[in-house]
Amino acid sequence: MRRLPPLPALRTFEVAARLGSFAAAASELNVTPSAISHQVRSLEAWFERLLFVRGTRRVELTPDGRRLLSGLTQAFDLMHDSCAVLRSPDQVRVLAVHCAPSFASKWLGPRIGRFMQAYPATTLRLTSGPEPPDLRRNTGIQLGITYGAPPERAAVEVQALGLEPTVPMCSPRIASTSEPITPQDVVRLPLIESKLNPVHWADWCRVNRVRLPPAARPSFDRGSMAIAAAVDGLGVVLETLRFAESELARGELVLLDGPGFRRIERETHFMCWRRAERDHPALSAFREWLVAQLATSPDGLST
Repeated sequence: MRRLPPLPALRTFEVAARLGSFAAAASELNVTPSAISHQVRSLEAWFERLLFVRGTRRVELTPDGRRLLSGLTQAFDLMHDSCAVLRSPDQVRVLAVHCAPSFASKWLGPRIGRFMQAYPATTLRLTSGPEPPDLRRNTGIQLGITYGAPPERAAVEVQALGLEPTVPMCSPRIASTSEPITPQDVVRLPLIESKLNPVHWADWCRVNRVRLPPAARPSFDRGSMAIAAAVDGLGVVLETLRFAESELARGELVLLDGPGFRRIERETHFMCWRRAERDHPALSAFREWLVAQLATSPDGLST
């Protein structure tokens, strides 16, 4: 027999932790904030440890709370999907997508509303994380969008999301593009490392035939963080144009590029799905929609 705390208390905790607010959780669950607080206290008593640090307007998870939440949301998603398969397809169509964090925040997030408007009958459940999902074991996810190398899994199909140019970019405060600039000029500027990007400064310098200065450089383990650092004027970031569409459009970043530069283009994002589910209606619709969005992307990417 499984020894578990009461299911209503676990459900209440998951909603409050996900929303970061007892009041917001009360609104979603259609109960009073005091009922949320009571359920959370009962769960803390069951575990004999605090799960939240209470604030005036918001609550924050303790380390124990974060550990509990990490698996609980996925568990409830799996329960939801298991129940959903017994309902009529006309009643519900759920699509669970797991996405690399920077792609989710910088490219997919600003467009996801278009999918929801085009397919109102599909309920999209989007999660993000750096590790690619193992679709053989995690049946609660129908589609994975991964970063880096294409995942190799038996019975899993993979499709690259196009070639992505990786280009030096910086704030206009760092370097003006009104005058011609050379690759040698670029490496004289402060450089930012985007650690997870498979294209590094050493690769770019080798292709552009310049010497990489042997200096320590600030580094970030998310492309979105490296882009933000460049916007703040910390230096020049070498990243995919896919992550910098908004910043380039607003003039917060400028490209350090030109006739004397050689771009590096690689396939770095991939979507994957179980071969047995390739004809799932919501999954097929999302794949087709995503490819169409890439084809009309304004960043000059080839797909």
